[in-house]
Amino acid sequence: MKLNGLSVSTSFVAALLCIFFLKMMEFFHFIKWNPIGYADKLEVFSKSKDYWKWIILFIGLWCFCIILYYISLIFIKIPVSISSLALGIILAVALEWLFLDKISVSKTIKHLSIPFICIVVMLLRFLMESAIFHMQDNPLSK
Repeated sequence: MKLNGLSVSTSFVAALLCIFFLKMMEFFHFIKWNPIGYADKLEVFSKSKDYWKWIILFIGLWCFCIILYYISLIFIKIPVSISSLALGIILAVALEWLFLDKISVSKTIKHLSIPFICIVVMLLRFLMESAIFHMQDNPLSK
């Protein structure tokens, strides 16, 4: 499948919104982990300034959103509200499990951030709706 401008721009907006919401959730302590904590764990950018870590995170999220954009086309026959909710919850729980470094899923479930789950589901729904809408032939003329 060819990479088109709509997928790149939609993914750009989704990544930008994700970075904004992550910064807000970190500021208001809705999440118990640091979004740019990857730099300290990987010891790659540990001495860099914080805004460079956020830029690297944005670029990574942008690439991930482009991949999700095209993966969401698999679910074209399933209603987006159902598939985005199911995939969003699974993705959010998996991400929190990785970030919190808990040994079991049951310990992770006790420390889940509901706002983070809502943000992931909302952004996934935005990506999936846009991908399916753009996949249709002239959807506005019907």
